[in-house]
Amino acid sequence: MLTRPSAPAWRDRAAFRLHDVEVRPASNELVAGGAAVRIKPRLMDVLLRLVAADGAPVPRQVLLDEVWPRRAVNDEVLSRVIADLRTALGDAARDARFIETLPKAGYRLVAPVAPVAAPPAGAAPPTAARPRGRVVAWSAAIALVLLVALTVTLQRTPPATESPQARLERQLARAEPFASGVALELAPRFSPDGAQVVYAAADDAHASIVIAAVGAASRRTLGDAADANLSPVFFPGGARVAYYRRTPAGDCAIVAEDVASGARQTLVDCARRPQPRFDLSPDGGTLVYVGIVRPQFPAGLVLRDLASGAERVLTAPEPQMGDDLHPRFSPDGARIAFFRGTASHRDAWIVDVAEGAPARSTGSPRGLTYGAAWLGPRGPLLVAADWFGQRALNLLDAEGGTAVMVGARGARFPDVDRAGTIVYESATFSANLHEIDLAAPDRPSRALWPSTRYTNQPEYAPDGARVVFASNRDGASGLFVGTPGADAARLPLSADYIYLRPHWSHDGRAIYAIRASRREDGKRVQQAIRIGVPDGTVEVLASLGHDVFDVRETDGGRALVVGEVVGNAARVLHVPAAGGPAERLPFPLVSEFQVAGGRIAFAQPGLTGLTLCDLATRKCEPLPVAIGDVNRFDWLLTGDAVWYRDGAAPTAMVRYDLARRTVAWRHAFGPTALGLSFAVRPDGRALVAAREERPAIDLMLAPARDVAAK
Repeated sequence: MLTRPSAPAWRDRAAFRLHDVEVRPASNELVAGGAAVRIKPRLMDVLLRLVAADGAPVPRQVLLDEVWPRRAVNDEVLSRVIADLRTALGDAARDARFIETLPKAGYRLVAPVAPVAAPPAGAAPPTAARPRGRVVAWSAAIALVLLVALTVTLQRTPPATESPQARLERQLARAEPFASGVALELAPRFSPDGAQVVYAAADDAHASIVIAAVGAASRRTLGDAADANLSPVFFPGGARVAYYRRTPAGDCAIVAEDVASGARQTLVDCARRPQPRFDLSPDGGTLVYVGIVRPQFPAGLVLRDLASGAERVLTAPEPQMGDDLHPRFSPDGARIAFFRGTASHRDAWIVDVAEGAPARSTGSPRGLTYGAAWLGPRGPLLVAADWFGQRALNLLDAEGGTAVMVGARGARFPDVDRAGTIVYESATFSANLHEIDLAAPDRPSRALWPSTRYTNQPEYAPDGARVVFASNRDGASGLFVGTPGADAARLPLSADYIYLRPHWSHDGRAIYAIRASRREDGKRVQQAIRIGVPDGTVEVLASLGHDVFDVRETDGGRALVVGEVVGNAARVLHVPAAGGPAERLPFPLVSEFQVAGGRIAFAQPGLTGLTLCDLATRKCEPLPVAIGDVNRFDWLLTGDAVWYRDGAAPTAMVRYDLARRTVAWRHAFGPTALGLSFAVRPDGRALVAAREERPAIDLMLAPARDVAAK
């Protein structure tokens, strides 16, 4: 016979007071100003565990282990509970009166705990009269009937007050592993009846298509073992699967394979260079894929009628808009959701399938996006994105553009079956900084400040002795300063923001950066800031506005070169550091820019190469370097050279000498991480690059059944 473990001692606590809030654990109530609010039991448990620590920090893992002792719970569940608890208490993370966040330690209760006086001895309870005899019996009988009726109703009908957000949060908190082999499990999609999931199982060079039964051990494999087979989608009926296929020779196609016979048919050839992520209409008659729709323009969406082979260009974005990616048909086949933009500046769009209908932005936040699934013919959408500081699943109103995070930290490319069960990739990526000696580049590199999280955006200080970098190694993403061969320390910045693109001042006493936050309506706000080193004092450069792309010093610190966001590109401004009117420089919109030695170099959306300009004379010239959209972040301007990652050989570094106008150095060591990912020491003797470790990507399944149960 199984026995339930006894409740821990910290749960057994009488009522107490925190500031002006009375806490009643027995009834899960908070009382302030005479008004009582009932909170969820889990919120009360977390509060009681913090109270039990008597002002000492409580690590996140301790809270997870003790408040959820018999469940595997992700970090974001705890973060959401803390946020909800703060809301109930009227607290704020930035100016905590009740619960303080300790980035390296967890959480701490900072409010004083005071007992609540017990009622005087012999005081009558609120119910003064006590019924007797038959009245008691009849009252008990009526109460029993009502209780049974209420119980039946609750079993049949989910709570009417539960919001879609709350339902999804609890559903995702119950997710369990579905596939977690040594291969990378990618791009899961349900069969039409929800009984199977098809996905790609990939190693470093190959990928097979796997069909796995839900709730059973059945597995079968499709596709040639030597190929890279990706992004599978079931046809209606489940008898055929479409997937993207690339051979070792480089040939590509979207093909359909009969599950029973293995017979294969080409649906789309390589003429438009289709990308792996595509979708089938619910009736299986139309395919939408991402391909080249105009030379030298971003990729757009193409519709292909599978019966006739006729194609129609559905979207054709302009150069500054970026590619259209990850299309998904709505359940009724009438519209397609997709993402438009470049790298970390993508938002959600919708286009009607009807001919001639223009694509429209949903008004969603912008950021890194990783696919979406429809939860109804007109939405909402379940979107995998980093919109709120971490990659997770978000609920997006497809009509109004508002979004909220609902959980599943690390999630990518979700799918939802007709019953509401969710399957998604759970991906863990890590990247570390590695330094090589440029005088002896063949010597092994040395790792700087390794961790199991993601580190990138390095930059050497002007004296070459320190490096600033961005990392989420101890919680939320922040900025760190370290000395190679010694320790690195987080700058003491507010946890309410994401910090991007750190650059040293000319004297090494400060760091310019972008801090990004989101308003309650989901819109991204990007401000330029100047951070004192090492004290972390922050000066907000408010005059530069709320759409700053990047900011860098020039002219010995007397001026700033600022990028201002325009769609998915930026205009370049010249601003006196001491204040004064901004001057727009006579350059086109740029996708990236660098400043060094009184010069600026910039790339343009959709074009290959760089333009180099003198900031004093504004005289410009093209540079024949192989920098385009594929490596737009992976280049660096120094006083005498342009360094860049070779787009044709993704791990190779190239040094283009500006005096001789020729490639002067090439080496196999280069960055492999996302974002701004390498730096060269000012004396030219060392290079540091952010390199990804092997990721871990598994599949998670969050069943829809019983999600309304407590």
